[in-house]
Amino acid sequence: MTALPGLFPCTGVGSLPHLDPRAAVGEVLSRFRQIPYWPQLPRRTPLEHMYPQYAAALPGAELIGDRLTMKSGEALLPDAETFYATFLSGDLSPFAIPAERAAGLQALLDSTAGPFPAVKGQVTGPVSFGLMVCDREKKPVFYDPVGRDVLVKYLLRVAQWQVSLLRRLSGTVIIALDEPYLASVGSAIVSLQREEVIAALDEICEGLPGVLCGIHCCANTDWGLVLASKVGYLSFDAYEYADSLLLYPEEVSAFLARGGVLAFGVVPTESGAIAAETPESLAGRMEGILDRFASRGISREAAVRASAITPACGLGTLPERIAERALSLTVELSDLLRTRYEGTAP
Repeated sequence: MTALPGLFPCTGVGSLPHLDPRAAVGEVLSRFRQIPYWPQLPRRTPLEHMYPQYAAALPGAELIGDRLTMKSGEALLPDAETFYATFLSGDLSPFAIPAERAAGLQALLDSTAGPFPAVKGQVTGPVSFGLMVCDREKKPVFYDPVGRDVLVKYLLRVAQWQVSLLRRLSGTVIIALDEPYLASVGSAIVSLQREEVIAALDEICEGLPGVLCGIHCCANTDWGLVLASKVGYLSFDAYEYADSLLLYPEEVSAFLARGGVLAFGVVPTESGAIAAETPESLAGRMEGILDRFASRGISREAAVRASAITPACGLGTLPERIAERALSLTVELSDLLRTRYEGTAP
């Protein structure tokens, strides 16, 4: 898998609260020189919310107000037939995200910055998308075999299109599948087959060769399920849920052994915590996490080599000033940890 650019590099998760895409990208580029990312801007327009943003050409999809629906079953078959023909053509242009739905991506591409050691993008993951977007009967699309297959293949092509653009900025591209609703998998209200979840994640990761593809989940989940897939980048809320990974020491060790990257979301995204924390306090928290990893048999050295630093989740709901402080904390923590560990990691 793709190596990280140095020790403890930092990047963002996704959303920022800014209305001006150039200002948002300016905030990113002024801080994240190793791994910049394109910011989603949900306050700018509802079309940048995590489901409509990627649904412009989704077969059978309809946006009514702020509610996105998708056909399923027999109702989807005519749209599916046309979709599969387009999918098999290999042409990525039909899967482009319109500029009005991804102004941050366009602003990043229009900037004169770069090239960079790496660059990061994101797309809503198939499990969360398929659980939250329903058909007219309010049945989640993921439960329908036709709808699920179309959705996974559609998101794969959207990710491939995105990669084709991001390669202009770096030869190393990271794509994170945003999967908040993985936290519901295995609960009483969400009944999904483990194999179906893994297959959906694997189809996208396998379809992005040469890309560091993974997931972002900002809550607790069945990490054993996730680590059984082919994801190579695991972005998680380490501020609140770092210890949840300790239940899977063998799986985490195997993930690190095959070159996986752990993106520790150790910078909080709640206003009060952002104001209270400092780079030094967060470094102490990170050291504690690494200590607990080591106590469960997860190699500290391997974790250090494979660690990136991020906010715990997107920052789109915060005031701009507070979101920018979270970005600054992320960079300052990254710099502090790199200074501590340079010359110590093999």
